[in-house]
Amino acid sequence: MTTRTDRTAAVRIAWAATKLTRAGKHPIAIGRLAGTVGVDPAEAHRLMDLMGFVIRDGLVLMDRGMDRGSRPGVADRAGGDGYRMDLFLLAIATGEPVHADSTCPATGARVRVHFTRERVLSVDPPHAVVAASRLSDIDLILGSEYIEALICTQFFASKEAAAGWLLDNIDGRVLSVPDYLAHARRVVAALEAWPTI
Repeated sequence: MTTRTDRTAAVRIAWAATKLTRAGKHPIAIGRLAGTVGVDPAEAHRLMDLMGFVIRDGLVLMDRGMDRGSRPGVADRAGGDGYRMDLFLLAIATGEPVHADSTCPATGARVRVHFTRERVLSVDPPHAVVAASRLSDIDLILGSEYIEALICTQFFASKEAAAGWLLDNIDGRVLSVPDYLAHARRVVAALEAWPTI
């Protein structure tokens, strides 16, 4: 049975792995990850298993939630493409700029966003928004369920274009791109301030 403490610890170690591997660009040894978060390698392996990450030959590969479009640089975020690492968390984890090129699921309009971990550099169209679930609370004890809600975001061409999504997602919110980046940074600050495992 997975406890709340397990879920919280798993989220923390997954974030540490994301940063250390630069979101999957550089696999790292499970022992290094364990040392970073202050647990033994067997416990680190167990926690990574809880989050569904791939560990092969003692290396953390960061396959979970990643695909070819979710790397720093140009990333495609077409509507309806399912679970993948949120691009805002990707920018915060790697420190590299991200260019998001997406299609608004409501209007079919192209949405292009360019940002770093510190700020949004450009948004086209200018009124494009980010739609995401469960943004009212930063609740790390929910573990992977909370993080999966956080990272399943979509870009819409405008707040009006996201109206239908809001009707279908009663726990959802729509934020401007700068506001969502600020939210993602608050989540990361809360995660990194959580007591050591």
